[in-house]
Amino acid sequence: MAEETKLPPEEVPVVPPAQEHKLVDELQKMEYEELLPVEKKLISWSIAIGVISLGFLMWISYTFFPGGH
Repeated sequence: MAEETKLPPEEVPVVPPAQEHKLVDELQKMEYEELLPVEKKLISWSIAIGVISLGFLMWISYTFFPGGH
C-alpha cells in the first residue's frame, strides 16, 4: 500500500465566510410575512391527518397485537 488512503474532507460550509455577513444582513432586513390562509389550512390539515393516523395505528396495534401491551 504505497498510496495513502485519503479520507473524505470535513463538511465545507455552503456559504463562504465572506458572504455570510451579507446573508445575515439581508435576513435582518427582510420583513415578517404573515402566513396565507391557504398555508394555514394546509398546516392544520397536515396536523389533523397526522393525529388521526397515529390514533388509527394505535387502535390497530391494540386490536390486532394485544400481547405486547
